[in-house]
Amino acid sequence: MSQRSALCVDVTEAPVDGFAMTALSILSTDLRKTISTSDVLEPLINELYRAVSDPDPTKAPAVVDKFLEVGISAEQLADYYIPSVARRLGDAWCSDMMDFAKVSIGSARLQGLLRYLGPNWCSGDGTPRPNAPTCLLLVPEDAQHTLGATILAGQMRRLGFCVTLEIGTSLKDLTYILSQDPVDAVMVSASSRESLEMIRTIVDNVRKFLGDVPVVIGGNVLSLDVDVAALTGANLATSDLAEALEFCALKLPPHQIVAAQ
Repeated sequence: MSQRSALCVDVTEAPVDGFAMTALSILSTDLRKTISTSDVLEPLINELYRAVSDPDPTKAPAVVDKFLEVGISAEQLADYYIPSVARRLGDAWCSDMMDFAKVSIGSARLQGLLRYLGPNWCSGDGTPRPNAPTCLLLVPEDAQHTLGATILAGQMRRLGFCVTLEIGTSLKDLTYILSQDPVDAVMVSASSRESLEMIRTIVDNVRKFLGDVPVVIGGNVLSLDVDVAALTGANLATSDLAEALEFCALKLPPHQIVAAQ
């Protein structure tokens, strides 16, 4: 794969197209039925796409305010509209419509918009489920793809899971993290730029500290024409969040599960 082709894969925030976006299929029906690209919203999406790569850093938050003013919630922005713009940035880079510097700025701005939205987009009603299943979500050290994992963690928390998100996790940090409280599952969000050997080292460390806790690999690493689970020692390699949750026996409240469309 050429360097440019590899960047085309990763700069689009590949995990947004994996775990995080498939999580839309298990979010509430009320959320799904209000997602729209109507005559009002399509211009706003285009405006946000332009704003996140603009030299003026105030433009993107101003467009987010417009979304909120027309009734789009913080959750909808985080789950759908921000990832949609991330994919457009990646498409623009791959088609030579935008240079890498602007795409990098845009991706960083989109991450910043999650902070701008505040905690409400990822906290639901703020009431943890009793005895909620726990999950450790890891993004390896030096990885560029943090937006998708951040969105995924927020979605899972709204669904009622207790999620610890660790971004840029070094092996030294991982040893400390795994020596703390046990978890019910570990998910690793990896792109095609992370080596399978490095991911296997992560899995081996999880096994050392957590024994038979299920480990799931997701993200664009799955685009490689290899058996990722077998080569890394993970229990499962998938970008389908529902499949990952079922495999790990992490149960959702029945009313929050809807069929993928």
